[in-house]
Amino acid sequence: MQFLRLDLAADLGRLRGSRSAPDRATGDNFLFEERVGDARRGDFENFDTAISRLVELKANYFAAAVQGARRDHISVTFTAANREALYLNDIEANQKIVRLECLDDILRGTHRTFADLAQAVDPATRDDDFVAHIVDQFALYPGARPAFVAFKSEVQADLAEADWLLRLRNRMGLGHYDPAAGQRQAFGLMEYLVKDVLSEWQPLAARGAERAFAYPTVLDGNGVSPYFFPGPRELPSSFAVNLGDPGRNAIRELLHVRITYRPHHLVRVGELAGPLPPVKLAAARDAHLAMLRNHAGRGDFGALMSGEVDE
Repeated sequence: MQFLRLDLAADLGRLRGSRSAPDRATGDNFLFEERVGDARRGDFENFDTAISRLVELKANYFAAAVQGARRDHISVTFTAANREALYLNDIEANQKIVRLECLDDILRGTHRTFADLAQAVDPATRDDDFVAHIVDQFALYPGARPAFVAFKSEVQADLAEADWLLRLRNRMGLGHYDPAAGQRQAFGLMEYLVKDVLSEWQPLAARGAERAFAYPTVLDGNGVSPYFFPGPRELPSSFAVNLGDPGRNAIRELLHVRITYRPHHLVRVGELAGPLPPVKLAAARDAHLAMLRNHAGRGDFGALMSGEVDE
């Protein structure tokens, strides 16, 4: 993405020249982004011309234009302004998709424990009333933040393993989930169908949501993540950075419009206990870049990126 505003271009150079590996990754992500077209870039650049730092501008833009403050907000992610990143291919309506949701805040708010929830989700002791109470809390979150998801078929083998939660965290590139030593984080595995998303998108279509699904771009996540990596524009998919086995078995990732969870969507829960094995950020990103170049047949993609030592 090439900025017309000189102050943003200068800040991009600052990020890429930083001694901080996450800052360099952030700068690279802005530079390598190819699915943000001129209309979307213009919306972003002109959102607040008083802000000259990309990270700050991105945070404000996300809150107002991507997530919004109201549940009925139409995210710019799914509008004509983001046409180059809209997912235009049809997806089989009965295809299963999965998402990991951190449950810590919800459990604290309901004054229940992870053990309570684990018992309620267990098929042998299933308590749909309690599960419904838990998933209903998601409806209280403000705005209409796009959801990052993966296809269940691509993580099916991981779900069969005892350490399924760590495997999904790594394969879905969710490095921001990183409990410290002695800490635990609770998660729910949400599973639903493409048609569940399409049914909630239909009423939004008349209000400007052109598609239900989109490719993730550097502008669509909450905050800036060094674990995200934009893909070449010609690839038919976006891929999550594999944090556990860099460059191998990358899974496709998509965004979709916000949906209302139902009790049957919560199929499994688990906890991550810290500390987790450290992520070698530069190695993971370099391996991912090599994979993208191979898939796209473009050695020039990310040509300005160089291997760096993790810090």
